[in-house]
Amino acid sequence: MRSKKRSLAYGAATLGLALAGAVLTAPSATAASDNYLQFDHQAASLIDTCYEWQGPEGIEKKNYCHNVRPVGDSWKAYFPAEATGVTVQVHWSGGSTPLYIKEPDKNHCYRIEGILPNIHVLDLKC
Repeated sequence: MRSKKRSLAYGAATLGLALAGAVLTAPSATAASDNYLQFDHQAASLIDTCYEWQGPEGIEKKNYCHNVRPVGDSWKAYFPAEATGVTVQVHWSGGSTPLYIKEPDKNHCYRIEGILPNIHVLDLKC
């Protein structure tokens, strides 16, 4: 009976190690080039959005900004295919807020609203 319990314990430990190894070796999510960030601008200010892509060395060359977006405008930024995330700085007159996005394998939609100085970036379902 003791040897049967010991065999079961070893089997469970082996299965646990195998599952842990599979989790540790799973690839991190990367973007498809058709995944995007979308902004709908309803705030009382001009808006700039600047994108700092995360990923392999050299991806920083793909960083850029959408500048001076007026009220009522909407726009998209597409993830580079090799991106693993992005930091977006949303700037307005007198303020800004960062967005940290670690899911490049799906679309992200936001609405910018409010009146100076109380502007908010709302996360929406796409």
